[in-house]
Amino acid sequence: MQTDKPDTQIMQNKFRIAIIGIGGVGGFYGGKLAQKYAASEEHEIIFIARGEHKEKINSTGLLLDYAGDQETIKPDLVTDDLQSLGKLDLVLFSVKSYSLHTVAQALKSSITVQTYLLPLLNGVESIEYLSRLYPQSKLLWGCTYIISSVAAPGKVKVQGKLNRLVWGNPALATEELQTVKQVLDDAGIHNELYENIKDKVWEKFSFISPLATFTSYTNQPAGNILGQPELTEQLRTLIQELKAVADAKQIHLPADIVEKNIQLLQKFPKDTTSSMHRDYQNHNQTELENLTGYIVREGEKEGIATPFYKKIYEKLKES
Repeated sequence: MQTDKPDTQIMQNKFRIAIIGIGGVGGFYGGKLAQKYAASEEHEIIFIARGEHKEKINSTGLLLDYAGDQETIKPDLVTDDLQSLGKLDLVLFSVKSYSLHTVAQALKSSITVQTYLLPLLNGVESIEYLSRLYPQSKLLWGCTYIISSVAAPGKVKVQGKLNRLVWGNPALATEELQTVKQVLDDAGIHNELYENIKDKVWEKFSFISPLATFTSYTNQPAGNILGQPELTEQLRTLIQELKAVADAKQIHLPADIVEKNIQLLQKFPKDTTSSMHRDYQNHNQTELENLTGYIVREGEKEGIATPFYKKIYEKLKES
């Protein structure tokens, strides 16, 4: 495993994959890719990590705890230097949304018209941002269904066996999409290629945005919200407002998305909450702008009123 600098002599003919952010999501997908491709003749796997997490991976590898198995995985390169990576073929973004602008700008010398960009962040605003910053690159819409986290420096733990990645871009040629699908398939990553991928990403967003917004606002886990009819109705209001914005943007969410999301939430443990709620509890930086403010701003652009979203957004901005 190299550290900090890519080897320019061996990188020229390889399909070079960078995973930006080795947290719960990036650690899982990066781990699976490195498990398959690290030290291979055809691929190079690069982890972008920071601090103690980076140092631990550099020294002993990434410990991936998944489905009852623990495996130590070593990528080809671990670094925090985004500006000396060389040309990249596929970039998986798995940082927090508030870090995306800085990260994406720093990668300008590495991203070409041939680079595939696959953001796996919460929400949809990050995808729209990358499409503006790199309009000539091969942007892929995507979202993932997995419960995972950094358990300790150098260790990523996945809860349960849920591992689903949906992605695509109908504007790209089939052979271009198959290039990425083959890489994911061969690494054992459960992935599904969708033509209506924007609708799929928004469908997930219609669940996480209201949940993040309302758990943060009420400072209550999901079980407490569902246990109080008044709070459940307010959560429904948020989903309805989001759907109205989606409709105005020509996004096709299921007609029964409100009840589908409530029923889905009922299947989760009662202490379930959102990462944004935990960030507020721990006084960390939050994804408020991406998960809540985005709906308010898009509603204003489309002439759609989102009074409850706006009320909560203004309140949380003061927190």
